[in-house]
Amino acid sequence: MAGAPIRQGSWHPSMPSEQADFAVIGGGPAGSAAALTLRRQAPGRRVVLLEAGQHDRPKPGEILPAVAQGLLRQLGVWAPFTAEAFVANRAVVSAWGSETLEERQSTFSAQGAGWQLDRARFDRLLAQAAHAAGAELRFGSAVRSAAREDQGWRLRLADCDVVARAVIWATGRNWGLARSFGAHLRAHGHLAAYTRFFDQASGGCRMVIEARPEGWWYSADLPDRRRVVACLTDPDLGSELRTAERWYSALVATQLIAPLVPPEARETASLVKPAGTATIDPAAGKGWVAAGDSLFCADPLSSRGIVHALRSGILAAYAASDMLEGRSELARSRYAMIAAQSFADYVPALAAHYAAAARWDTPFWQRRRPHFENHLAAQA
Repeated sequence: MAGAPIRQGSWHPSMPSEQADFAVIGGGPAGSAAALTLRRQAPGRRVVLLEAGQHDRPKPGEILPAVAQGLLRQLGVWAPFTAEAFVANRAVVSAWGSETLEERQSTFSAQGAGWQLDRARFDRLLAQAAHAAGAELRFGSAVRSAAREDQGWRLRLADCDVVARAVIWATGRNWGLARSFGAHLRAHGHLAAYTRFFDQASGGCRMVIEARPEGWWYSADLPDRRRVVACLTDPDLGSELRTAERWYSALVATQLIAPLVPPEARETASLVKPAGTATIDPAAGKGWVAAGDSLFCADPLSSRGIVHALRSGILAAYAASDMLEGRSELARSRYAMIAAQSFADYVPALAAHYAAAARWDTPFWQRRRPHFENHLAAQA
């Protein structure tokens, strides 16, 4: 199976329906981590990894903390990851609780420096590693619907059906299959990221964060002298930031971020993406398991995104394997407990982060004040 050509979603009239032991929907970090783990855990089983896109477009979520090194080693992708020579994150500079600048050097961290990724390259690296490990990787293969059958799940693609005994659902912040799985989306906070990418705007290998009346900004170096800059605020408050004129006008008012975009910098892409907290309930069902952002998507301020995706992908693979081994109820209850604990740990930590910057009486910060007050009450 390893080394088979990567399919691109072309129609095969001779095989309208095919069988698999595991189907992983979504070829991002969570899906690829799941596929890699399944191939290591059950090398004799057929794993199909279905990715709707091609991993060839800019994507937010560029910061990978140093703690991820252990997960990358566990997945067997540490060597190809280091070969990519992603930008090391040497420090975090912030103006958060006050206008006074704070700098935290990665050199003094026990875990060392993290990385500032090109997400398209990183996601493709993981997907290719899953393919090399024996998973059948298909780019351009969006799952249009999912239906429960006696022997598993029938996934409808544009070119064929895939019938899998167990499914790992890892489509990120796209919950179009929730109803098919009998799951419900729960939004715990609304946030949007208004992001622009630049060439010729390299800095000092630092991530920069700045709280502002309208929300908060961050910027980071990317490979090849590129830079990402984003403003995070509520969708109704930031709707005007969709236009270049208003976005740049807001950028100019920042203290730390604006100097990182020099006159010679050239904008190459812009994105507007949801960034609020959401969870899915249940975390797993009969023959399926949610992973990554499909399971629990966190506020970017928490820096949990990619690490959570990798870890949950690994755990989802264990749960799916248990399901095929006749331990379905145990797998579902154990996985749900782990997911619930992760969210329970996240909520007070996020409230504490926002409470530290609550120095403006503006709509963005007023909306978060109840969370601050609940956090303070819990600490009393």
